[in-house]
Amino acid sequence: TSIPAYYGYYTKGGALQVCVVVGHEPGPIIAHLCDLGPRFVYNANWPKGQLSSIQAAIGACPKNATALLIALVDQPGLGSSTVRRMVGEHRRHPEKILVASYLGRSGHPVVFPRRVFKELLAAPLSQGARYVVQKHLADRILVRTSDPAVVRDIDMPEQMRKIQSKI
Repeated sequence: TSIPAYYGYYTKGGALQVCVVVGHEPGPIIAHLCDLGPRFVYNANWPKGQLSSIQAAIGACPKNATALLIALVDQPGLGSSTVRRMVGEHRRHPEKILVASYLGRSGHPVVFPRRVFKELLAAPLSQGARYVVQKHLADRILVRTSDPAVVRDIDMPEQMRKIQSKI
């Protein structure tokens, strides 16, 4: 499995703390990562979708956290340089919502500054974090990257195997 590699993208990319939100069958994920040192947060509302995991992460954020970088587990090949770029852009634009992009397409990671945490907690589950991004288009920056992984959407095991064989 490449779960430890995913963790490495974020630590090597400059994330100060890595929080892994787990839900359905968390045991194998925790077993693969526990020795690496992330903070685990259990999302009891995982059937409600991705926004519920973001909300769980916000609830676990340290009081001094200035932002939350949201990345997906199904982004094989995401470079630590992409994470480093997002962290650097946050330092330059701490109040902006930052969305990684590749060839004009937006994707993940996304950085949400603390000032929108309450809105993420109140956002409609059916609309997800996009609700907050759309509400703040004037405060959003698309961060151009050369990393195709930011727009990958892996939903099936055969898609994952195909991508992993190329990286």
